[in-house]
Amino acid sequence: MMEELPAAEALAVVSACERLNLDYSHHADSGRMDEWAQLFAEDGELIFFGQTHSGRVAIKAAGGTDVTLHVITNIRIEPLSADEAQGTAYVTTYVNPADGAAGGVTPVAVGTYDDRYRRTPEGWRFARRTFEPFARATA
Repeated sequence: MMEELPAAEALAVVSACERLNLDYSHHADSGRMDEWAQLFAEDGELIFFGQTHSGRVAIKAAGGTDVTLHVITNIRIEPLSADEAQGTAYVTTYVNPADGAAGGVTPVAVGTYDDRYRRTPEGWRFARRTFEPFARATA
């Protein structure tokens, strides 16, 4: 059951989780992978294309070395309680291979992040972030 939060507290949760989304992109795109991995709870999970990376060490390793540019939009956060929230965000990720291979920056992933957030002693963190690639529904 969802806990009803006072408006100011709900707004603070939404703001903290929105900032987490922006920091995720900023740290990844700046190559700050230690800080990027710290955005997850210690037991957090990052799920890309069906592969689960559990814990900060595995999440950092999943980040890779390519130069990226994440475009995050349509961030929606729903507080569930004073300590949990869920949300979604649209993402387009552009990549320039670390080896400088020909082709330049190209979009390599378009989809949605499905997120669970948790308040930890370190502040709000991703408990689970799942990337769902965009796929047009067929009729």
